[in-house]
Amino acid sequence: MINMRSSGEENTCEATEVPLKKRTVLRITTRETALIAIFSAIWIASEIVLGPVVGRFSLGPISLHGVVNRVVGWMLMLIMAETCQKFGRVTLMSLVAVLGTRMIRLSLLEGIVVGVGYILGGLAFDAMFFTCTKGLRGRPRVLLILSSSAVSGILASLPYVVLQLLVLRPEAFLVLTPLYLISTLKGTLFSVAGTSLGLSISSRIKGKLPAQGESL
Repeated sequence: MINMRSSGEENTCEATEVPLKKRTVLRITTRETALIAIFSAIWIASEIVLGPVVGRFSLGPISLHGVVNRVVGWMLMLIMAETCQKFGRVTLMSLVAVLGTRMIRLSLLEGIVVGVGYILGGLAFDAMFFTCTKGLRGRPRVLLILSSSAVSGILASLPYVVLQLLVLRPEAFLVLTPLYLISTLKGTLFSVAGTSLGLSISSRIKGKLPAQGESL
């Protein structure tokens, strides 16, 4: 009888453990809400203030348009993921940043499509960060994080390319395909650069931020 009751108690604990873990992932704390708001504000302010200035320059034939979004955005994605250590926070930050930057574009359709790309990129980075790097340390973890950044950077460019495919005639799209490839490669490289920058400063920022349960 004693063994049967002990086994039942263990089974009860195991049955309630999974919902508790799910609630931990789904429940957004006050600290996490504040971090999402702060990082989103930094992303939005950087794009509004620096985006038009940096976008006027170019590296040879390569325009720097969109570089601020890529570098700052992916840097903040990495810092947010490292700081909160929970899936979904990076995606929410990307969504808030998109609402703050894309809805004021002159071309609303293009702004929405590009914004969907950034949300898709944030979701991809979020998912890959917490699945591919789990349990890893050192160089393998860094390489997988950078790989996640590259994949999410490519996905962020996908909606705009699809829009052009739907809007343009097939022959026109084929002619412009090299430009889309260059633009996608540029966005991917600057996304990886932003993640690399985030890796270099995340440990310092993480150490200065309040721990879970502490007030900001």
